[in-house]
Amino acid sequence: MSVSPVLQTLRTATAEIHTAIETEADVERRLRDLDERPALVARFHVLHSAVEAAVAPWRKHFEAGGYDPDRRSLLILAGLEALGVPTPPGEPVVGLPTYGEAIGWVYVAEGSMLGGRVMQKAMVRDGIPLTGLEFLDPWGDETGSRWHAFMRVMHSACASGRATPEDVLKGGRDAFDLAFRLLVPPAR
Repeated sequence: MSVSPVLQTLRTATAEIHTAIETEADVERRLRDLDERPALVARFHVLHSAVEAAVAPWRKHFEAGGYDPDRRSLLILAGLEALGVPTPPGEPVVGLPTYGEAIGWVYVAEGSMLGGRVMQKAMVRDGIPLTGLEFLDPWGDETGSRWHAFMRVMHSACASGRATPEDVLKGGRDAFDLAFRLLVPPAR
């Protein structure tokens, strides 16, 4: 499958913040650490709840294209309960004015699932207990087909004019900014 121009532009435009999150948030190390895990899982709940709330008005557009946006917040909430952590307060979310921005937000959430799958496999291999981490790989072997379904929706929306690449980029940047703010620990 060739990479669509929208995806390539989105990857390029968000590469710096994506890399910053990967290096500065140190997610896998913090999830492996049983003392740090609960606080980070709580931050993931805030992030995914915000994404779900932001894209909710656009859900029918995604579904019409054959893709059901992920709703991991309930899995993360179950993980918090397993860890004995109360539900954290939510993040205020501004409504997304365009379908393209919603696509950008979903790109960030859906992409995090790809990374979560890799982290979970590594933790299983290393014998790390997975309590509270079921949300990392909720779709199992279906993860790749979900990603491809999302790619088709993004490409189709941009090709048909229902979304603009500029709006997708704005949504992706905004969602990555939120992820950075929530997942990267403040400098000490």
